[in-house]
Amino acid sequence: MQRLLRHPSVWVRFLALYGLGLGFFILGWVVSYYALPEGILKGRTGAALLAGEGASPTVLAEFLRIAGLNLAILFLFVLLPNRMVRVGDYPLGYLPPLAWSLLYAVTLGTNSFTIPMPERLAPSLSVLGRSGLYEIAAYCLAAVSTHEIAVSRSPSIFSFHTEPVRPKPDWAKGIHRRGLGTALLLLLAACAWEAYRIVKGL
Repeated sequence: MQRLLRHPSVWVRFLALYGLGLGFFILGWVVSYYALPEGILKGRTGAALLAGEGASPTVLAEFLRIAGLNLAILFLFVLLPNRMVRVGDYPLGYLPPLAWSLLYAVTLGTNSFTIPMPERLAPSLSVLGRSGLYEIAAYCLAAVSTHEIAVSRSPSIFSFHTEPVRPKPDWAKGIHRRGLGTALLLLLAACAWEAYRIVKGL
């Protein structure tokens, strides 16, 4: 897995990171569905607080709200950390998509959405009809597409000591443009689908 996450191909890195996230997601979904009370996370996550209490009146307005939130999260928690520091051999931006995979799993398994489903969704392939896994895929692809842009390196996640990365990476050379472009399109498509489902009550 370590070799795959550092592989020269952006698509191999993506499959490795997303595959790891899916493993966390499936495990978290099963455990939370069968072992945790319904609604345990409702209103308790940062994303839920930012999302507000209800849906916008139109699909376009809801899309703009969801897309704005997701793009801000992508920049602040994936692209910016990737630029700031590498932890050992890995960009810091690799960690948030893995954490979100687990958080989404618990939110789904306990039906802790801001606008909850009529009942909890049992582990099944029906999750492919929702937008969450596609948003996480977009985050993972953006992370692996910008894995060479860090300006400093830290020996561990718990260390405050950093040293400059030399030579200082160039944004143009460190970004896999096709991968990042695909990630942005995938994220916007997932946001559009989520907005449609919310406004139409699906």
